[in-house]
Amino acid sequence: MFHKLNFLFLFNFLQVGYSARILGLFTNSILSHQLSYDPHMIALAERGHNVTVATFFPLKTKPANYHEVSLQSLANLRVEVFHIGRYEQPVGIMRVPFVSSVLDQVNQFEYMAGVEFDICKKLVRYTPFTDLINNEYDVVITGHFIGDCVLKLLEVHNVTAPVIGMCSSTILPWTNKIMGAENNPSFIPVITSSFSNKMAFIQRLENTITHFLMTTMRQRLMVKEKNMIEKYYGQKLKNHKNYNLILLNSHHVLNGVRPVVPGLIEIGGIHVNSTKNKLPQHIERFIDESDHGVIVFSLGAQTKSTSLSGRKQNILINVFSKLKQRIIWKYAESAEEGTLIGNNILRVKWIPQKDVLRHDKVKAVICHGGNLGMIESIFAGKPMVVIPILADQRLNAVAAKEAGVAEVLSLPDFDEEDLEKAIENVLSQGMQEKAKEVSQVWHDRENSPLHTAVYWTERVIRWGHKSPLHSPSRDMPLYQYLLLDVLAFIVLFVSILIFCLVFMSKWIFLKVK
Repeated sequence: MFHKLNFLFLFNFLQVGYSARILGLFTNSILSHQLSYDPHMIALAERGHNVTVATFFPLKTKPANYHEVSLQSLANLRVEVFHIGRYEQPVGIMRVPFVSSVLDQVNQFEYMAGVEFDICKKLVRYTPFTDLINNEYDVVITGHFIGDCVLKLLEVHNVTAPVIGMCSSTILPWTNKIMGAENNPSFIPVITSSFSNKMAFIQRLENTITHFLMTTMRQRLMVKEKNMIEKYYGQKLKNHKNYNLILLNSHHVLNGVRPVVPGLIEIGGIHVNSTKNKLPQHIERFIDESDHGVIVFSLGAQTKSTSLSGRKQNILINVFSKLKQRIIWKYAESAEEGTLIGNNILRVKWIPQKDVLRHDKVKAVICHGGNLGMIESIFAGKPMVVIPILADQRLNAVAAKEAGVAEVLSLPDFDEEDLEKAIENVLSQGMQEKAKEVSQVWHDRENSPLHTAVYWTERVIRWGHKSPLHSPSRDMPLYQYLLLDVLAFIVLFVSILIFCLVFMSKWIFLKVK
């Protein structure tokens, strides 16, 4: 199989026929997003393409033909920035069901939209960035998130190369529309929701309201970006620049089946490969010496683990200390080789999670539901206890529970009994076997996620705008897409027909009389 894939890779490369000029523009200052972009760009460079990348997170080691422009001076890097206490103890209206859920999702969106707009304002004036855009490229690859700042800058600089978007999560509420695919909130949950694709009435109501509010707010952000760029450059934009392809860091095994078009490609797991790296010695020793296995506990790179309240930390420690299993706990304020608590809890500054989870003695994961961590757990076949905090974590948690590989706890509400029961369930033989089964289905693909991403990128390089991958509905006016003109014609026709029938009936009645 390995040789077959290598042959296919070589065949595709020969079809491209030359070293393409590839520009990567990744303007999101959140580390977890960049981690899903890097493997793709590195693979393209290793295949001989000339790759130039603008990023907030420059690589420490680069391929020979991989060049970078750092954006670090433009914004604070989004690493361990979220205070858990804010989500652990909601107050006032934020404890009211339905209303609190909608407000929380809208507030999160507004915050991230504000961050994106601030970065956009700086990008417009950042000469190293705009100088990059003014060169000739065969394809531009950019992060696809909320705003369209990069697309507008490509347009104002008259860049004609096709554009590929990379989405670090599952489909966003506007992604389907961009490529002309269906995005019906009756069965497609908003990415910040806590719903599966099987929603009751009240859930569909909330999902529809949230979908409408978020898409409306995004439209407002895009107008702000457009006005700001037009004012700076002194020219009007026609909004003609759009994506030729969008790569999604999702997979239907975990995220559910969605209606897609050829231009929406799932590459969930692109950041994970079969290579096993050497574990830090103190972590490897702690795992190897365990008699009953190990549970990994991490709330991700974006949350401050130290901001978890003393009450919640005590709940965790009390439950962990009763277990036969050992616990590895990601905790920033730890000694260089870890801090041992009791007999079975090791706090460490950082966990190389991709490699730790594949250790045979690791039995389960307690996590926050971040997309990359969930993928790593599915990849390794480990069941999860998920404690979602924000963003797409609730959706990911529910999706994993629906798949039968996770238990979900509410951060504000869980107690010792809840945590004990959840851990007991994920350690059960049934869930252990289910996690392995789902992992096998996850791995059962024609090509690896990375090979898939590279193939479709090179396909866009080969054919560009000549072979569109979006649905014609993307370019249709709303009234045509919703058949409003057809509906108006039918209503008018039926009205005229009824009028004529009534008129003729009256005329006949008068004649007979």
